[in-house]
Amino acid sequence: MVDAEIESQSDSQSVPRADDGILTSEHFWYALDRQMLGSGLRLILILPAFSIFTSFGALAFSSSSPEWWSKIEPTLGMSFALALTALTFIILLGYILVQIFHRHRVELSIRNFEKEVKRLNDNHLSVQSLHGYESLADLLNGARSKHSWSLSFGIMSSLLLGSIFVFDIATLNGKILLLLSFSTLSLSLGQHIPTRSRPFNMDERTGLLNAYTPPIHPSTLEMVFDDLVKTHMDPLLRSEYEVYSKEIEARFQKGIDSQYAREKILMTLYRHSKGLDFKTMQSELSEVLTDKGMELVQNHPVFTMEEWLTIIHHIERSCPAFFRMIGRIEEDLGAGRSSTTSGIVFEVDMENVVHERANLFTLIHNLSKTPRSIVVRVQSPDFRPHDLAMTYRLNPGERHWWSSKPLPLAAEGDDDVLGLMSGLLRDGTVAWQSLLPERFGEATVSVRLEELSGDLIIGRQINVRVRTKYLQRIRYFTSLSSNLIGILGIAAGIFIKINDIFGNIGA
Repeated sequence: MVDAEIESQSDSQSVPRADDGILTSEHFWYALDRQMLGSGLRLILILPAFSIFTSFGALAFSSSSPEWWSKIEPTLGMSFALALTALTFIILLGYILVQIFHRHRVELSIRNFEKEVKRLNDNHLSVQSLHGYESLADLLNGARSKHSWSLSFGIMSSLLLGSIFVFDIATLNGKILLLLSFSTLSLSLGQHIPTRSRPFNMDERTGLLNAYTPPIHPSTLEMVFDDLVKTHMDPLLRSEYEVYSKEIEARFQKGIDSQYAREKILMTLYRHSKGLDFKTMQSELSEVLTDKGMELVQNHPVFTMEEWLTIIHHIERSCPAFFRMIGRIEEDLGAGRSSTTSGIVFEVDMENVVHERANLFTLIHNLSKTPRSIVVRVQSPDFRPHDLAMTYRLNPGERHWWSSKPLPLAAEGDDDVLGLMSGLLRDGTVAWQSLLPERFGEATVSVRLEELSGDLIIGRQINVRVRTKYLQRIRYFTSLSSNLIGILGIAAGIFIKINDIFGNIGA
């Protein structure tokens, strides 16, 4: 009776998002935006680029038209410069239309975000209390504001360009209007480009992952895969995951440790993302899940297999060092190699190329039958903190999670690489430290495993390169340049007009 009540309560909380008008509308607009507007053809960038090219052409031929145009001008009744201005105006109208569609899609995503927050709150899942919600909400509101400014500058640019047909481009006023139109278009691009660094949508369940940046993470992971997943999930997805975890725990096989089962499920899903066939994955999951649990994993309304592959890929891209570290341990287990030192497993890894911060992962596991206290010391002249020492008391595991003979990746029971790796992650100690670089270029990090007395057990030195994110740097430079050019262009246009007014008065 109690189990049935728990299942009923869990099922009511994991009801998928209602497919209402707003969500259906976003599905259409996001598909259009992804294929043609913001991504795909990228009309939102191509159209203003063409308009800038034609604007310079109009300015270059403002005084005289090319010879070949003399045969066409009587038919059209306008100079070559004015024809280019008309073409630029049409392109700008297309740009404004694209901006309106793109901003509408962003507005729909934000409204769906707010609607989803309200739905979760109604189900007694307070999203606002989760760490990282405020920064995510601020990012979404900031993106909406930038898109509004970008659209406003685009409309202003087209109005200024349209005024040229009144004053004629050959006059000084016409040239000033062309300069002001170009400047406001540059400001429009300067507002739009920063929003491309962290795109988001609510059409996909994982649409907020790229926009969300985890503000903090645990330094010592209790349940390694579970902590990694919760750290990288956005607040909405994390709320759903908490419910999903309770639902899964109610469907574990009897006598299975819940932490071990959750780690094995996530480990198996990770191996499936790396090529483990579906049948073997089902066999491994059935060792810890009941039939109802298998059905839940395969047919969950939120966490489908496709969503899990996306989540795991996102985590793997954010923390490649962790997956490289466990990959080496899996190779050792599969080949039947002995542990690093007698009675202890020690592995450490960090990104080869560091950008904003370095993720240092360390795994330690006591293979002996007696408790042991050790010190993990991290030293580097190139990262902050320069000297970090962490003391751990390593209790012996429930069983000897290592093998001196080669093991298959997956087999019946826990005597395979997946089973031993899941137990190693559960009983072992995994430390996750964020190191902040102080300079660009080559850098070194020394990781030492010591006794409490200071005697060295084993040490590793890692060489990395600290660089800026190239694409992010290009976007920042382009945005800054566009805004600067726009401001200088407007200032120059105003100065030229004032100088012309006072010059005529003086004359």
